[in-house]
Amino acid sequence: MLSQFKKLGLAIFNCAIIGAFSAQAQNDGPKVIAVLTKASWCPVCQANGPRFKKDIMPMVMSNKDVKMVAIDRTNAKTVEASKEMLGKVGVPLSFMDTHEATGMLYFLNAANKKVITSVSVANPNMQIEMVFKKALQLASED
Repeated sequence: MLSQFKKLGLAIFNCAIIGAFSAQAQNDGPKVIAVLTKASWCPVCQANGPRFKKDIMPMVMSNKDVKMVAIDRTNAKTVEASKEMLGKVGVPLSFMDTHEATGMLYFLNAANKKVITSVSVANPNMQIEMVFKKALQLASED
């Protein structure tokens, strides 16, 4: 009888440990999903793409609290690939229908997939950085 209690206690202990690690793993995930909408034919993207890649992308991608994906509207093939990327981070495909503008950076709450804020890549770096930091702050408060 005592060994059954020990086994039960060990099972409960193991479940508690696994639950704690699972909760920690969820807390360690991204707080924000950054979604860049772009296309090779987009004038805003063409004019600001090199600056964005050089100055903004490293800041966004190096932050452990952010997962970045792109919606590339260049052609049907890139749109399909973008749908796969959105699916991998859990963003509903309906996002593509409701956010059609290119040259935009959307910040979504990773937990509920709702848009926190957005900014055009045509804006100055400082403004994009401020919007980025505000999105992180708001996602942390939720």
